[in-house]
Amino acid sequence: MKKNNKFACKTNLFTTFIQIISLLAISFLLGFQFKYTNSFASTWDQVDFARGLDMYNIMAMQPHFPGYPYFILGGKILHLWIENPAEALTVFNILFFSSALIPIYLIGRQYLKREYSLLMTAILYTGSYCLTMVNQPMSEGAALSALWWYVYSLKTALKSRHPLSGVLSMFLLSILLGIRLSYFPFSIGIVYFFYRKWKEKHISMKQIFVNTIIAFLFQFVWVLAAAFSEGGIKPFIKLALAFTSGHFQSWGGAVTAVDLNFVERLRIFIIENIFWTGILSRSIILLVFYFLIAILFLFSMKWENVKKDILLKLLFLLGFCYFLWALFAQNIDKPRHILPLAMFILFYLFIVVLAKRNHLVALLCMFILCCQCFLAASLIKEQATLKPAIYKTAKFLNHYKNPFIVYTWEETRVFDYLNVPFSHKRVQTYNVFVHDAGYYSDKEILLTDKVVQGFKQQGIDVEDNIVKVQHFQSNELFDPIYSEITLFKWKNTSGGEHDE
Repeated sequence: MKKNNKFACKTNLFTTFIQIISLLAISFLLGFQFKYTNSFASTWDQVDFARGLDMYNIMAMQPHFPGYPYFILGGKILHLWIENPAEALTVFNILFFSSALIPIYLIGRQYLKREYSLLMTAILYTGSYCLTMVNQPMSEGAALSALWWYVYSLKTALKSRHPLSGVLSMFLLSILLGIRLSYFPFSIGIVYFFYRKWKEKHISMKQIFVNTIIAFLFQFVWVLAAAFSEGGIKPFIKLALAFTSGHFQSWGGAVTAVDLNFVERLRIFIIENIFWTGILSRSIILLVFYFLIAILFLFSMKWENVKKDILLKLLFLLGFCYFLWALFAQNIDKPRHILPLAMFILFYLFIVVLAKRNHLVALLCMFILCCQCFLAASLIKEQATLKPAIYKTAKFLNHYKNPFIVYTWEETRVFDYLNVPFSHKRVQTYNVFVHDAGYYSDKEILLTDKVVQGFKQQGIDVEDNIVKVQHFQSNELFDPIYSEITLFKWKNTSGGEHDE
């Protein structure tokens, strides 16, 4: 009897220890996020969002199509107290993403005891790369939170027999898509809900039709609001066609524009983006710990459990649909697009390994939690305190001695946002550059490396006509496209013709 009491006491102490560590990790990082709030708008998209707080104009790409009305609304509210628009959007992300702790924990409770569900929630929340993206003035952080609330609402609706039990899920789907439209593949969750209810004879085809109308009405709320802000439905449709046509084409577009074979694209997407970046945050230490977790997972996972579990089947369906969309229609140069997949994988990974209630496994998970905490804190501080490469470039050019004009690609959007005093132009084709540069024979012609790369993609090698001026660098995790910027000087200041 004494042995049993002693064992129970040790178990209770360990349970309390897990809960304390989990809560401390969450509290520490949440406080750290507010202490080191990112106030930089260092990419084209971030500038779009930041400018949208001061003047909402989709035509002027403030923000770009489709307008992200719910995300901008959240930022506008905080902008009343926070002067910097980029910082206001970041704080909105932090607040909204922290609310995702609730649905993640509640979903986890379906599979795990209280303390293990809390530990799993803490691990998902402290994901280093994920939190780094949350601490940017982009819509990912808010969208991830809306996604978890949406999944939780579907979980609840699937258990109910009421014909209108899915209305909350439809509303949350509207919030999700009004924050980030590229998450529309998750709409399959509503279709799955209808299928399950119809199969279980809890809903008729007529009721499905009524529910579908309700779902569309929720979407129309934000779509119509965005459309009328641009003058009506017709201008909004024209804007949509123009944006989508340019978004998925040519230089700087989505993955369809990149000259990669399918196998290489798949390798980058799965190995580099999902696992190495999204889950491991490019950390060797996390790689070792997660390798051990993966081994435990393989020995513990039973596919039969997935087949019997409605919620797990839902998560697999959501993940599969988004996987295809992100692989073929999103830019694989930007790993942030895989964040939902990384979180779904981690959720399933830890509900399997923690279900055994093994103390050694729990200790391993707490080691992962601590590592993620310190890595995330380091990245959050670095992102908030060290200037991005584009800001360093602007500062250098502000003090450039000779008269000049700089030709850029997307960097010009940030230069506009920073209200720099020097001349800069966006250029996409070599012929336009040569023609335009001819008007500035009295100035030095500077180019960024992205312009040079663009010329190369057009079959124009300008290496003999340029000389390196300066190189700027920041953390690639924060922005994989413009974390390195090199300035070049054009040798022929009259614009010149390219030597074939």
